[in-house]
Amino acid sequence: MKTLNEQVNEIKAANTSKNSKKAALAKLGITPYEIDLLLEGVECATRGRFTFGVEIECFVNRGAIRTAAEHTGMAYEYEGYNHRDGHDYFKFVTDASVRGMTDPIECVSPVLTGVNGKNALKNAVKTLNTAGASVNQTCGLHVHIGASKLTAKQYCNVFVNYAYLEAVIDTFMARSRRADNAGYAHTLQDHIFYLERAVTVEDIRRALCNDRYHKVNAESYCRHKTIEFRQHAGTTNYEKIINWVSFCGKLVIWSKKNRLTAPVASIDDIPFLTAEEKSFFKARASQLSR
Repeated sequence: MKTLNEQVNEIKAANTSKNSKKAALAKLGITPYEIDLLLEGVECATRGRFTFGVEIECFVNRGAIRTAAEHTGMAYEYEGYNHRDGHDYFKFVTDASVRGMTDPIECVSPVLTGVNGKNALKNAVKTLNTAGASVNQTCGLHVHIGASKLTAKQYCNVFVNYAYLEAVIDTFMARSRRADNAGYAHTLQDHIFYLERAVTVEDIRRALCNDRYHKVNAESYCRHKTIEFRQHAGTTNYEKIINWVSFCGKLVIWSKKNRLTAPVASIDDIPFLTAEEKSFFKARASQLSR
């Protein structure tokens, strides 16, 4: 039987909202005043849902995908190079930047959200891996987060916040995707002066020279009403993918009410991550520093 103190600590450490923590503590007979004291400074899950889409650049045989999809039930179509929205299946399109091996492809998800979206993505990744998909340094993982409901100020906040987080983000990114090496995902650091002064979407686009090849792409808003995060290296590891999707989504949500004014010093100081998420990215940083 767990002690009251053990139960309280479990509730405080859970990846749930503040209201959920309050309700759970109240069931233990703790008074509202005591609950407020217990939860002061405690991390709670970021509120809000977000839509997301994922582009997985990789190498995979078409016949192998067909066989794997028959077992996993993934809905997919092979198409020529395009940026069309509205599909409800995973589309495979050509991408000239992916090279060095046979059968280069970009697997583009439909618009996803919530648990169902995560499950669909997990099944697609399973299908890719069952088909023997692989990646090299020319491959990237691009994440789109829905931005149609953001105000201009909130939209600008995302870019400023990422710029001030960038040095820490670099620590858990592959060396080929860091500031000096990411040819298709350039740093925001060189543009911080103009990003901080931007007040519209167009200001952000001008600050980044209307060039989509940055770690955060402002050009995707006009076509898709999304913010595209381009920094992550290519991978077919679901844990890496979903943690980065969650990071990007939480950053956008947090940016609705918050704006950094100085660089963040460490992963522990990232304000919108749970303790578990911080542990994941710290482990990644440790692996990549070897």
